[in-house]
Amino acid sequence: MISIYRFNPAWNVPCVSPFVTKAIYYLRMADIPHEVKVQDFSRLEQDAPYGKLPYIEDDGVKIADSTAIIGYVKKYRDLDRDATASEKAQMLAWNRTLDEHTYWCAVIQPRWCEEPNYEIYVPLIAGVKRVPPEVRRAIDEFRQKILSEFVGHGMGRLPSEVVYERAREDMDALAEFLGTKPYFMGDKLLSIDANVLSMLNHVIYCPFSFPAKDHALGKRNLVNYCERLNPRFGGPEQTGA
Repeated sequence: MISIYRFNPAWNVPCVSPFVTKAIYYLRMADIPHEVKVQDFSRLEQDAPYGKLPYIEDDGVKIADSTAIIGYVKKYRDLDRDATASEKAQMLAWNRTLDEHTYWCAVIQPRWCEEPNYEIYVPLIAGVKRVPPEVRRAIDEFRQKILSEFVGHGMGRLPSEVVYERAREDMDALAEFLGTKPYFMGDKLLSIDANVLSMLNHVIYCPFSFPAKDHALGKRNLVNYCERLNPRFGGPEQTGA
């Protein structure tokens, strides 16, 4: 059975990382048997192939990175098997947008850069309300790594109001493309739904305050999308996975 490694669950998501959440959602949507394991944060660099989550173990093989994981587990069930070439091209573009743009401006900016949100986030990462000093130090060190990557990406060099405007534009684009469709691409559940649902749950339902969250909450079709899919695929834990 596949083992997928995560950080701690929180609010209504199986992991505080949207990338781990995306991979878990795909496994759930494709009904692929798996078990979820919590990664020892102190051993992340030693255990995870790229020093980050998610990664999976399958019959002694480790696969890291959410995109690579989904590509790998499609051999068990490929939700995109019947997708057209045009749909696959559009999904690739949306995945790149969510992973390489929305993630930075709607996840990293609010929870790692904004001090009040970060103080809410630390206990969620640790999984305990009273965070031990050694764990706090490890998380603070990890924060510096994330912030360095944020600057290196380029988004972290922009003023926060510009970053949040870009996040709002992403929410507008998601809402416009979704329209009244039951799933993101239309009438079929496809792999892109794992990423869209993950990102929306990490923006709309997170316990942090930031402008893009309020903007997304105002998009009724995005909220309806989450309300339709979350009973089937969302939630921190699911039995019978």
